Amino acid sequence: MTEVLGWIATAVVLLSFTVQDMRKLRMVNLVGCLLWIGYGFILMSKPVIFVNISIALVHSYWLIKNRK
Repeated sequence: MTEVLGWIATAVVLLSFTVQDMRKLRMVNLVGCLLWIGYGFILMSKPVIFVNISIALVHSYWLIKNRK
């Protein structure tokens, strides 16, 4: 089941790069980051958790700063 979560997270992040609207791209990528964070906690992988929390914070900041 853990590997399935990793593949879903991968698919969501890859999907985000096909989105042309920057706001939607960041939202989809944020969902992918959240999935990767869950995956990282399951594996207890600090680098996976750290990088995805960092990316999620950047996306969250941008979305809040540029909300319409």
